[in-house]
Amino acid sequence: MIVKNEEKDLPRLLSSIKGLADETIIVDTGSNDNTVDIAKSYGAKVYHFPWCNDFSAARNESLKYATKDYILWLDADDEIKHEEHHKIRNDLKRYKGAGLFLRLKNVYGDSGTDFLQLRIFPNHKGIIFEGRVHEQAIHCLEEKMIPTYASEAQVLHHGYDTNENVAEKSKRNRDILEIEIKERPDNINALFFMSKALRGLGEKERALACLDRLMELARLDPSLYMKDVIMLGASDKAAVLYELGKEDEMLSFLLECKTLFPNDVLILYLLGEQYYRRKDYENAYKELINLQDETFTKLLTPINIHETRMCLLNHLGISSLFTGDFLTAERCFKKLIDNDPMDKANYHYLSLVKEKAGDIEGAISACDEGLKRHAMDSYLMKRKYLLYLSKESYAEALEIYEDLNGYSNDVEVTAGRFLIACKSLHVQDMQRYYQILQEKLSIFPKPFPENFSETKDRLSGLEDEKGKSLFDSAINFLLKK
Repeated sequence: MIVKNEEKDLPRLLSSIKGLADETIIVDTGSNDNTVDIAKSYGAKVYHFPWCNDFSAARNESLKYATKDYILWLDADDEIKHEEHHKIRNDLKRYKGAGLFLRLKNVYGDSGTDFLQLRIFPNHKGIIFEGRVHEQAIHCLEEKMIPTYASEAQVLHHGYDTNENVAEKSKRNRDILEIEIKERPDNINALFFMSKALRGLGEKERALACLDRLMELARLDPSLYMKDVIMLGASDKAAVLYELGKEDEMLSFLLECKTLFPNDVLILYLLGEQYYRRKDYENAYKELINLQDETFTKLLTPINIHETRMCLLNHLGISSLFTGDFLTAERCFKKLIDNDPMDKANYHYLSLVKEKAGDIEGAISACDEGLKRHAMDSYLMKRKYLLYLSKESYAEALEIYEDLNGYSNDVEVTAGRFLIACKSLHVQDMQRYYQILQEKLSIFPKPFPENFSETKDRLSGLEDEKGKSLFDSAINFLLKK
C-alpha cells in the first residue's frame, strides 16, 4: 500500500489483515504524523517515495519490494473483516495464477455502494499500474492473458464516508487529472475519471463534456467499445443527463447503448427505469422483466446494490400490474414485503394486483396483512372497504366505514356510502351522503335527484373511475326498484 498521514485509519486496516498477508509493504509518500511508526509496530516493511502527483508511480514503487506470490493492494482507509480471509485463501487455491476482483463496498453510514475491483494479481514482473489517479493494473493482466475471476470476499472502504471527504478527494483527483489530460488529451481512463471528479464537485456540464468525448472516441475507434471504461462511461453519461434534466436525450442515448452493450445489465436497468418514470409501463416491463432475478453483484461501477434491487422490484411490479402480468407483479410485491414488512405501500399494491386478477378474497387478505403491522391505517382500510363493496358485502363495508376517520368524506368512500344507503333503501342516509358527495365535488348540495347530471359528469371527470362506478351502481339499483 501507499500512505501519507494515515495515523487515524492505518491501525484499523493493519489489524484487519493480520494473519492474511505473508508480508506487508508500505510506501510512505511524505507523512509528518505517526504513520511510519504505526506501520512498523505492525511489522510492515516501510519504504519512502517522494510524492509526484501520480498514484501509479508510488504504487509501482511498492511493487518493487514485494517478494511473495501474489499482490493484494490496499488503501489505508480500507478494511478486510477476518471472516473474509478464508474466501480469499480459497479463491487463490481455486484460481491458481489468476487475478481476483474483490467486492469493494464504499461505506456511507449504514449504507453504501458496491462494485468489483481488481485487488489481487500474481506477482509477475512487468505488471504495473497505470493512471495518475484511480490507478489500474488490469491492462497488464489482459496483455499477459492472465485470467481474472470475481471473488465474494469484501473490502470495506471508508474513504468516502462524509460529503467533506468526497469533495476533498474529488478536488484532489481533478487537479491531478488535469495534468494527465494535458499530457494525454484523449486518454479514455483519464477522461472517465475526470468526469467522476467533476461530478463529485457538482460540475455536471463539464463532467458531461468529458463523457461526450469518451463516447466520441469510441465511435471513431469501435474497438474501444470492448473496453470496460467505455461501458462504465455510458451508464455514467446516462445518469448525468438525467441529473441535468435532459431526459429525452438520456432516453435516446440509452437506446443507442442498448444496441452497443446488449448484455450490460445497468444500461438495461436504466432504460427500463426511464420508461417507468415516463409511465410508459409497457416498454418498462419489456426491459425490466429480463432483469427480474438480477443481483447486480458483477458490476464494475459503484451502486447501492440493495437499493437498486428494491427499485427494480418496485418498477417491475408496477409495470407488470399495468401490463396484466399479475403473477410477476405479485412476486415482486411479496419480495418487497419480505424485505420491509413495514412499508404499507406494498400491501396496497399487492391488494390491487389480487383485485385486478379477480381474487377479491386475496386482495382483502393483503390488506389484513398490512393492517396487522399498521393497525387502523386509513389508506389500507379504505382499500378493504372498497373491496367489500366490490363483493357486495355491505355490512362488512359499513363496519369499516365507521373507522375510516380522515377518509370518511373521500369521494370514493362517500359514493360507496351512498350505495350502501341505496341498497338498504335508507332515504335519510341516501339524501345525506348524496349531498356530502356534491360538496366533495364542489357542487352546491341539493336533495336527490337534483344536480344528478352534474354530479355524474363531475365523477366522470375524475382520474379514478371508482367513484363513478359506485355511484352508477347505486343509481341502477334505484332505477330497478
